[in-house]
Amino acid sequence: SDDPYDQAVAVVLRDGKASTSYIQRRLGIGYNRAASIIEKMEKEGIVGPANHAGKREILVPTEDDKF
Repeated sequence: SDDPYDQAVAVVLRDGKASTSYIQRRLGIGYNRAASIIEKMEKEGIVGPANHAGKREILVPTEDDKF
């Protein structure tokens, strides 16, 4: 899919990293765009809220969790 949101979800699940700056770098998009993508992921239950360090727990099974 060419949709940046779908691409971002794929990156997060593949790499196990869910931060605004990581999405920004991986997709080559602006900070505000990346931040809104991360917020949407949180609303949809893909990632948890950011902790004090800005890290988010990934709530859906990632590649590593598959047998």
